[in-house]
Amino acid sequence: MTDNYPPVPPAPQTPEGEPFQAPGQFPNSQPPQYNQAPPAQYGQQPYAPQQPYSQQQYGQPQYAPYPPQQFAPQWSPAALKPRSSGFRLAAGIVGIVLGFVLLLASGAGFHANAIAGLLLLIAALGNIAAGIVLLAMQRGNTRGAPITSISFAGFALLAALMAIPFAGGAILFFTVLLATPVLIVMGLGLSREMRAR
Repeated sequence: MTDNYPPVPPAPQTPEGEPFQAPGQFPNSQPPQYNQAPPAQYGQQPYAPQQPYSQQQYGQPQYAPYPPQQFAPQWSPAALKPRSSGFRLAAGIVGIVLGFVLLLASGAGFHANAIAGLLLLIAALGNIAAGIVLLAMQRGNTRGAPITSISFAGFALLAALMAIPFAGGAILFFTVLLATPVLIVMGLGLSREMRAR
């Protein structure tokens, strides 16, 4: 079974009186000195190691200034955050209220018709989630959250229109009352954000 393996070469022997040389080092090479400055790059002059401080004859020690890249980033001046969008804030709050009204209506819709209740439940959860995302991203300028909010407000109007025979006209009244401001306010906000770019 071991006939196919080649024989192992013997270990190299060091002559008597010579120190052991590691295989990666060349003979006559100097060991690295860690307290020296790194070697100069091509085209640059070597520099002397920096003195951390210089002591005067009388008085406090004078410290050498640190280069600017060694300061901690939290000490640098903070970047200005964009202003909070009032349109996103208003549409987010009204969208959450619309979602809770539709959530209450979906309970009544499930008793009359399961499909109408399911559509109202999807519209309710979508409006709540879109309102929360709008409130969380009120300083953002992406278009994903406003378009999602507009889409779920339109879907809420469609679901309330389809649920009139099962849940009554009151659900359509409250949905129109709350979904229309979301559509108008978020439409205005989205158009202003796109014009500002």
